Amino acid sequence: MKCLLLFLLAILPHSHGYTIDPSDVNIHQRRRQRTKVVDMARPLLPPFPDGPCGGSVVTLPSRDLYGKKNDGGTSFLSSFNPLSSLNNIMLPPRDVLVWLPKEYHMPEYRGERFQVLYCHDGQNAMTDTSSWTGSSWRLIGAITRLSERKMLRSETPPIVVMIPSGEGGILPGMNMPGMNRRHAEYGDMGTVISEAHGEFVAKTLHPYVMERFRTKDGPEHTATIGSSLGGQSSLQLVLRHPEIFGGAACLSPCFQAGTIASVVANLVGNSDTSSTRYNKQDDANHRSLRSKTIYLDNGGDVDETRVPVFDAMDHFTMNERWWNPGYFWLDTQLQPTIDAVRWALDRGGVEYHYKKFPGARHNERAWATRIHYPLMSLYGDISSDNLTV
Repeated sequence: MKCLLLFLLAILPHSHGYTIDPSDVNIHQRRRQRTKVVDMARPLLPPFPDGPCGGSVVTLPSRDLYGKKNDGGTSFLSSFNPLSSLNNIMLPPRDVLVWLPKEYHMPEYRGERFQVLYCHDGQNAMTDTSSWTGSSWRLIGAITRLSERKMLRSETPPIVVMIPSGEGGILPGMNMPGMNRRHAEYGDMGTVISEAHGEFVAKTLHPYVMERFRTKDGPEHTATIGSSLGGQSSLQLVLRHPEIFGGAACLSPCFQAGTIASVVANLVGNSDTSSTRYNKQDDANHRSLRSKTIYLDNGGDVDETRVPVFDAMDHFTMNERWWNPGYFWLDTQLQPTIDAVRWALDRGGVEYHYKKFPGARHNERAWATRIHYPLMSLYGDISSDNLTV
């Protein structure tokens, strides 16, 4: 028996925990490389990854954004003074999260500056657990995957500034139609609280981000994105501050009369027929929507395709926020105002992207299935075949 054991030990390979043939290492490396190629060639289809996806998240404390001055003594406040009781009612202080792509801290990119994307309803953008419906847009997962596949025009993804929307009512205990804080902050053009929100993003938050991080300057490097009323607020930033924002992506946007009128006024007031993008030397083109990147989409009923009244998957989430009704009627109801904005853009000679998703609901889970389209509109080639295979 002893001789048999010695014979077996002699003929068995010794690569199981004792010795490793160098050729085996090369084989494993080649396998990993081949696996990486296969992974990179996967169809670009949701669901996209949840969470920061290898990047880092920095918290901008409310005391820095809403206090009188930063540590260096330079005021980042606009004409609105949030320390006053009136402005505390309009814009209560809140922390803002900033996602930095993994490239931001890589040695080979230490000298690089990054584009910036401002995201409304920022608590719904990155992680399911922070979303008020238990499902997020998976925006970070989508933009990371697009970057990994070299589908963005830039070598690196943008920095994403996730601006949380206000919660509750404008006044304590008054969270009802017409008094909802989010609806007020993302409200129509000309309303006091929506104007205050736009001024805060443009005159307070944006300078702070530019000072704090390595960012590229100019509207060609600064865009905004939002859904529903957040989509309206995104387009408003381009209208109100064209010198800062060069692109807006609006998912299932809820456009109101003042915003539609402002689109028309912009195109009438800047009647240059040129459709070229932003040019620093041409102030008229700088202000016109013809110089901007605009993306619109929505779901809803289309011909025989109807949004289901109830979708059980809307209520299977990974946390206690299971109530995610999806507002089956809303995207269909919003179609006339979206068509009104499209009509104005068409009449004004504006090049923009519009996509219709028949039967899609009005919630974060639906937007997560198509978040790569607005990102490609802003940062890549939306006509790429890789988006649909």
